[in-house]
Amino acid sequence: MVELARNPLVELPERRDGIVFAFHIVDGLGRRLVGWDAVDHAMADEAGFVWLHLDLSVRRAREWIALAPTIPEDLRHELGASDVRTRLEQYQGTIFGVFTDMLYDIDPDLTEISTVRIFGSGRLVVSARRHPSRTMDKLRRALYDGHRLRGPADLIATMLANLAETVEMAVVELIVSLDEIEDRLLEGRRSSAREDLGAVRRFAVRLHRHLALKRRAVFQVCARPPVFFSEEDGVDLREAIEQLGAVVDDLVSAQERAKLLYEEMAAQQAELANRNLLILSVLTAVFLPMTLVTGIFGMNVAGLPGLVNVHAFWWTMLGMAVVGLAAFFGLRRLNIF
Repeated sequence: MVELARNPLVELPERRDGIVFAFHIVDGLGRRLVGWDAVDHAMADEAGFVWLHLDLSVRRAREWIALAPTIPEDLRHELGASDVRTRLEQYQGTIFGVFTDMLYDIDPDLTEISTVRIFGSGRLVVSARRHPSRTMDKLRRALYDGHRLRGPADLIATMLANLAETVEMAVVELIVSLDEIEDRLLEGRRSSAREDLGAVRRFAVRLHRHLALKRRAVFQVCARPPVFFSEEDGVDLREAIEQLGAVVDDLVSAQERAKLLYEEMAAQQAELANRNLLILSVLTAVFLPMTLVTGIFGMNVAGLPGLVNVHAFWWTMLGMAVVGLAAFFGLRRLNIF
């Protein structure tokens, strides 16, 4: 059952009820809960706390959130909403946040974005998402492997730290992609780099839109966390938020670098276009006098010289060549090219 739970493509029975997975954590160790009856029984137990990871695309999960007495009424709608901007708030002794994660899929490419909504109190932690979350699965595996938690605050701080690490991996991949694109630009392979740079810029913009932090509000929560946060939990929370802020700064730098690469690519394309136009202009200037000669001798009028001379054609060709060479060397002397 544990191995099945690690596979995002396996539809477990409890998933149909909106519970992706659930744990009752007592003395630092997690015991898996299957079904809503087990969750209700664990929440009635005064020992430890409960962690629920819910699928918001399932109606049963949204209904449970809307009626949960342990969640403040004003936060129930927020927990089931669909906004994606990263934030962290404190409300009536509880904590609520929206954070960006990477989609958990069989494809290891970190380019698809997921959003995780987190609620925490002294007895309950709820994480909810509409698409599979890479970070939540990582934390689930850690609990299966015996990872110990001090309490709900430690779980929330660990979530945020893991979320920051996952997003940081995506930003690192983005920076590596920019390195490869830059190498291709320097090698002159602009055609293949153009499409990849466009994809990287689009992903960076989407990710930055999700990660836009309201830093002042976030650091106010870190400065005065809820009462169920110990001093050590508060330090871990601040470190996680600072790590996430550093990731945002790295992402902004990557966006600026992508913009500069795009401008460099545009400059190279403009230079190539100007060079081609110059070649066409030089050819036009060289052949224009020659065209004039052919136009004159192509007039079908009386008195045209050379009509009876058997060598007139070759004299005309020689004159065209001389005029063309004169135009060519004249342009060279003027440093036109």
